Amino acid sequence: MNATFEDAHLLFDRWQQEVSALRVKLWSQSMVFEATGIVGEFTHAALQLNGPDWQLTLPLEGSKYTFSDPREIPIAAVREIETAKYEYGLAIELPSGDRLVLMELKRPAAEPVEEEE
Repeated sequence: MNATFEDAHLLFDRWQQEVSALRVKLWSQSMVFEATGIVGEFTHAALQLNGPDWQLTLPLEGSKYTFSDPREIPIAAVREIETAKYEYGLAIELPSGDRLVLMELKRPAAEPVEEEE
């Protein structure tokens, strides 16, 4: 589903505030970068993503956004696998032709605490 610049910024803000772990994948003509990271900073002009040993800053002006929800995948087997791993996703088509995909990783379910008697 197409998303607006404002929609993307709402997601960036949520991911930044909640320190959500993201699967990051950047495709360009000369390379593919894959990592797990978080949203560092963002403005109307740029997005900064951070990992333990890396930082990536991408220009956003002129980009096109596509929102994805794995629960909307029509093929049941694929939907089941993807919803087990991811919450929401955002694909960003950069003006350079590069493509950035961010998928919010599901947080591990909290284990129930056993009470002592």
